[in-house]
Amino acid sequence: MAAISDYFKHDVSLYPKSGLEFYVFDNSKATAFIQDCLIPFREAYISEDKLTHIVSRFPTTRKEAISRRLPRKGMVMSGDFGEILSFYLAIQTWTPAANVLPMKWRFRDSKKDASKYTDIILFSLQDPDNPSTSDSMFTYEVKTCATGLGNSVYKIHKRPSYVNYKDGKLECTILEAVFDANKDAVERAAETIPYLLTRCEDEDLYDLHKQIYRFREAAKTTYQKEYNAVAVVDSTTLAEQINRMPSDLLTMHPNVKNVYCVPMDNLQSVYESIYSDIRKQAK
Repeated sequence: MAAISDYFKHDVSLYPKSGLEFYVFDNSKATAFIQDCLIPFREAYISEDKLTHIVSRFPTTRKEAISRRLPRKGMVMSGDFGEILSFYLAIQTWTPAANVLPMKWRFRDSKKDASKYTDIILFSLQDPDNPSTSDSMFTYEVKTCATGLGNSVYKIHKRPSYVNYKDGKLECTILEAVFDANKDAVERAAETIPYLLTRCEDEDLYDLHKQIYRFREAAKTTYQKEYNAVAVVDSTTLAEQINRMPSDLLTMHPNVKNVYCVPMDNLQSVYESIYSDIRKQAK
């Protein structure tokens, strides 16, 4: 089975002045890609060990246990696909140093809801027992656009205290990813850590709790922080996405270190096939 990142090529020739990093999907291998995603994507929702435990302890089938955790068609499925794809690209290519890899989709209360707080948060521990100033936290805010861009404009707030960078600009997935990645830097990453600790306590995940615990008080603990943005888009929208990207987007959001763009042909068809096949092959 090939790694998910093997199906994407870092293309430095695409829009070289945009400031974005492009990872382009090899559409000629779409069928193989779908099959190689089935286990990793199912694992994002439920581990093999927990699945085995549930089936052995409760009067439910493996297929039922998996299906109850997978999203149905719609925005949640689209968003989940983009996030989980970016999770694997991050740990395999963008942030290989990360060694604590929470799968937040496992903690979701309802498959109808998007995961809470920062989309992806990863950690790198230099020493498993002793905090270090070389420890790191990496976040990824992911936006997915599987259909054409509309002509809607982001709301212009009338109250000065609510006015933000997006106001009055045309819809753009890249803009949304960068804007929300900046929110991670300002507030959401700090809110995500206590959320993860609480969910670890609920699920009795002692080891993961211990690994994340040292990051709980950023003001008292010195560690490295990196905030990133990802736009997963259908290839047919790419040119318009770039055209709508404000020229000052990156300079106005200096907290965001890297902005990745992942264009894919037939994006909606690909992710719907993955989720459909996970259900079909669950035994």
